[in-house]
Amino acid sequence: MTTFAWSQVLAAGAFVCGMVSYQLRDRRHVLLCLTALATLNAGHFLLLDRTTPAVMLLLTATRYVTAMFTRHRAFFYLYLAAAVVGISLSYSGPLSWLALAGVFFGTFGSFQQSDRAMRQCFFCGNSCWITHNVLAQTPVAIVMEICFFASNVVGYWRLDRKSTRLNSSHQIISYAVFCLKK
Repeated sequence: MTTFAWSQVLAAGAFVCGMVSYQLRDRRHVLLCLTALATLNAGHFLLLDRTTPAVMLLLTATRYVTAMFTRHRAFFYLYLAAAVVGISLSYSGPLSWLALAGVFFGTFGSFQQSDRAMRQCFFCGNSCWITHNVLAQTPVAIVMEICFFASNVVGYWRLDRKSTRLNSSHQIISYAVFCLKK
């Protein structure tokens, strides 16, 4: 099996972890699945010789573990600073900025008090990673992030539907677009 094929296998494992994570209700369980996702995805990018996203994703994995135990603002700032240091040490071109933006949105989301705000930040982070993966030409990761985005929309709607009372597919799509514009 080629290195590229192995990288796609790791991305597929990350895919499974991510799809499960967005449907869980408990914040800690969501973050645990996202830790596994980030670790596998980092390995995927290492096999593709993409150091910056690998560093950003390893940082993301440790951030998710930290966020399971605390939402203290000091850790929030520590992870933002660590991401800046990580990109400065691994910068490999303009594509690195998308990885940094994805990590920043994920960091904002991980330290939010509400599930709703966390998911909204993750929408933005997913958008950055979708764009990154298209430009990095990694097919499984592209499909993975698109599905994460869609799964996050469904999870957001499912967990928030009592207050929004959505009842048609048109309303669900309109609601997802509304959430993205926030």
